[in-house]
Amino acid sequence: MGDRAYAPASKPIPVRATNGTANGGAGGPPRPAPPSMLPGGRVPPPPMYRPKPAQSRPPPRRPRRSARGWCCACCLWLTLVLVGLVFLGAIAAGVFYVVYRPQPPSFAVTSLRLAALNVSDSDALTSRIDFTVTARNPNDKIAFAYGDMAASFSADGAPLGDGVVPGFLHAAGNTTVIRGAASATAATIDPVQAAALRSKKSHAMSAEMDAKVGFQIGRFKSKRINVRVVCAGFSAGLAKPTPPPAPAPAPDAEPTVVVAAAPAPARGRGRGRGRPPRSVVRTSSSSSSSSSSGSGGGKMTPTDAKCKVRIKIWIWSF
Repeated sequence: MGDRAYAPASKPIPVRATNGTANGGAGGPPRPAPPSMLPGGRVPPPPMYRPKPAQSRPPPRRPRRSARGWCCACCLWLTLVLVGLVFLGAIAAGVFYVVYRPQPPSFAVTSLRLAALNVSDSDALTSRIDFTVTARNPNDKIAFAYGDMAASFSADGAPLGDGVVPGFLHAAGNTTVIRGAASATAATIDPVQAAALRSKKSHAMSAEMDAKVGFQIGRFKSKRINVRVVCAGFSAGLAKPTPPPAPAPAPDAEPTVVVAAAPAPARGRGRGRGRPPRSVVRTSSSSSSSSSSGSGGGKMTPTDAKCKVRIKIWIWSF
């Protein structure tokens, strides 16, 4: 028998069925159709991707900066500006100090006279004080312009009187003598302080003077700031009144005799009769029954009271 040649078996090609079955009627989901084959069994390439034109694309959105970022940027710039201003101010202050060498003025209460002092039974105080304050300006190129100066005095912790000194210009390198007066009329004080004033002959004094002061350099004038001068460490007693000089009689007039009424006796507490009072302050209910309320003369008593100058800018004191 000779050999029989057989044709090679070809791969079966699935056939798409129209009624949902294929290859002998086996059930199942329909299979996708095979891609069309090119000659030679090649698979066709996929379709080329063509991008859309740029005009049809929407513009990209820029990310928005949050409010927190704006706040941080503002704080940073504000801090830099403040640091720069402080730095420039420090440089200007250093140059000013090197060129002008500024020094604060000095004050001293050089003399004081307690012309009148009366404390009534109802603890009402009536007083008068004449004082002299010496102000020195140690600067050679800086002048000080003072406004009205309010002066207040106290004795043994009790307010003794207030007064106002008119403003003045304190020239550079000049020494100015300030004379003024302070008084109180029927001012009610604490009973303990009133008793202390009655029982002492010499009183520990203190003074405070407040004014607004500005400095001048040539034509430049600065704004005025509050300055307080505090003086302490001196004492004063009631000045003895000096009798007024008797008028000279006219040469052609007849001599006249002036009869003065005898003063009412002063009432003292705890003192024997005939003994002179130890205190210069008397307790009386009327202004005519106290010998210490005289407003007569009496010399100014020199003092050596040094004063401290305090500068107040807004809420800071130096």
